[in-house]
Amino acid sequence: MSTRPYAVILAGGGGTRLWPLSSPERPKPFIPLVGGKTLLAATVDRLLPLIPLEDIYVVVAASQLALVRESLPSLEQSHIITEPIGRNTGPAVALAAERIDRSDGAVMLVLPADHAVLQPDAWRSALAAAIALAQSEPTALVTLGVTPTHPSIGFGYIVAEGERVTRFTEKPDVATAQQLISGGARWNAGTFIWRRAALRSALQTFAAITLAGIADYGTITPVPIDTLLMEPAAAAGLVRTLALECGWSDIGNWKALRAHLTASGEADANGAISITTPSGKVVMIDATGAAQIRTGSTVIRMNLESMSDTEIRAAAAAERS
Repeated sequence: MSTRPYAVILAGGGGTRLWPLSSPERPKPFIPLVGGKTLLAATVDRLLPLIPLEDIYVVVAASQLALVRESLPSLEQSHIITEPIGRNTGPAVALAAERIDRSDGAVMLVLPADHAVLQPDAWRSALAAAIALAQSEPTALVTLGVTPTHPSIGFGYIVAEGERVTRFTEKPDVATAQQLISGGARWNAGTFIWRRAALRSALQTFAAITLAGIADYGTITPVPIDTLLMEPAAAAGLVRTLALECGWSDIGNWKALRAHLTASGEADANGAISITTPSGKVVMIDATGAAQIRTGSTVIRMNLESMSDTEIRAAAAAERS
């Protein structure tokens, strides 16, 4: 049974805030958004100098299996873990820990499929430091935090004293976010590193989930890993954090996507971006956020960056109806 570090990439979710590019049939991780690659493929490419392909696994909805094969044709079928039904990131992590045959001493990395970074070497260095920390503290649950650039209400925040996390705050209002930043809090990058034994123990202690019990997946309540595990574990003093300074973006909305593509040099000289999906849909956004959405001979114009998440989701629902 292998003791090598291994990575679990969470590729579920719909990415509804990037409508009209993303859809339930082709969510955000499976769209070529950065460097001509899907976000999932780009995530694997970033990992490879640190974690070889034979130690990388992907958790995905059963309906999206073909999309993983399309993005990662070299990944072994046995390294694709399908959720029988979506249960959010908490149960998905537990399912991966149960399905992957590794020793309890092996370090497990958990990371999203839909983030992007400008400095991959710095990203890998942070992961390597987190692996070393998890190896030196067998019961620790390690997470990475990004120094905020503004008081975002769309991210969770990590509050820590040195490396020890005291609490997590999920998506605060602007005033609270500003207070958190002033106190040194970091954005929660949704990236976690721990020994398999530490995860198993924490799940049983704080979530009453055993790896054997995860087999009855459909009866488990959907819950994020932060709520299920990290928040109570932080209160118990088990969570550690390290800084992640790598030009990180969660590509959570159109404004974030254009900012990342501009910083990476993929926007044109006027700050405009153009993205084409595998189905042929083309989205072009200029520097003001004004968009042209072309599907065949049909063209729709709107300002995607000025639309709220609720408005984006409503437009996506209307298109499907």
